[in-house]
Amino acid sequence: MKKVLTDKFISSYELLANEKRIEICDERCPYLRVRISENNKSFIVLKKMRGQSIRVTIGKFGEIGIDVARQKAIEILKQINDGINPNVSKYEMNKEITLDELFKEFMERYAKVMTTEKHWKANQRYYDRFFEKLGKKRLSDITTRQIEYIVNSVKENNGLYTANHVLILIRHLYNKAIKWGWNGKNPTNPISKFKTYARERFLLPEELKRLFKVLDEESSLYFKTFFYVLLYTGQRCGNVREMRWDNINFDTGIWYIPMTKNGTSMRVPLVEQLYPLLKNLKKITGSSEWVFPMRDHPENPMNEPKHHWEKIRIKAKIKDVRIHDLRRTLATWECMSGVNLAIVSKTLNHKSLQSTQVYARADTTAISQALQATVNNFNQFRDAIVDDI
Repeated sequence: MKKVLTDKFISSYELLANEKRIEICDERCPYLRVRISENNKSFIVLKKMRGQSIRVTIGKFGEIGIDVARQKAIEILKQINDGINPNVSKYEMNKEITLDELFKEFMERYAKVMTTEKHWKANQRYYDRFFEKLGKKRLSDITTRQIEYIVNSVKENNGLYTANHVLILIRHLYNKAIKWGWNGKNPTNPISKFKTYARERFLLPEELKRLFKVLDEESSLYFKTFFYVLLYTGQRCGNVREMRWDNINFDTGIWYIPMTKNGTSMRVPLVEQLYPLLKNLKKITGSSEWVFPMRDHPENPMNEPKHHWEKIRIKAKIKDVRIHDLRRTLATWECMSGVNLAIVSKTLNHKSLQSTQVYARADTTAISQALQATVNNFNQFRDAIVDDI
């Protein structure tokens, strides 16, 4: 898309519903673009040098306007035409930056532009929590042994998954520094991630009986509906928390998710058992855009209801079951019911190197039939009498 950029146009431009980000070229200054994402608007220059694309971030819109951006773009283009990579010159060894400085640049230049708010805020928390002691050190002064010590400490105190996240973050920081022109080696290269094992917990028949009894007796339609949507759709907790009324079509029986964890949209069939729950809930929360709004701030979606799930889990006498295990329960019971593995994967919107191509060809008709059959199968446990809760 090309346009004569103005401050007024950039300020008023809003992404369309199906847009995650967009770059608009300036007709007055070749190679100058404004990059617009959900949480950020910034100016960049994109030009090839010796056959390789060079992307240089100029600055955020609001901190500078289009006139200043054009002036800086002309200076950058002159450097590139003279054979100088502006990114490399910025990271010359005699101007070596500290880890704190690299992280700040990483957040502004990459994370807040290219990743979701949830993702970059998680990275911010990891960095603030675990890299305080290394923050003031120059990149070349940080050793493999120092990073290994931090990662091992995180493993002991916070678990394997958090340790792996910490390692991935620091590795990513160094890789970005190298890509942007820092002339050094990544000290995390010799360090391997800890081996983790996929969790296999799902609800067994007797556990489903007790869960259904507790859910059906739940006094809050809000939480009852939330947990049934989780179980009967197999979707991730984050997507269910951010479910919007505008994305539910009761006529077609489809819930549309604009953006999933995999970076794609998804159409989720709603089984008939969810209709009365959702329609009754709409009488309560329908004034909000969210199906499950925060109680005190209905303009925002609910937080993950871990505390309420614990109450339900304990009352149902179910041990070691997390909210995410409801998703795993649906998938496991679909498999045990003989549903084709490709349909199960499409139901969950999984991506994998082995199966992405075949999964992409499954349509919602087959998914809807599989979901309905599995949920109908669940009902045999609801019909059973449970006296020992």
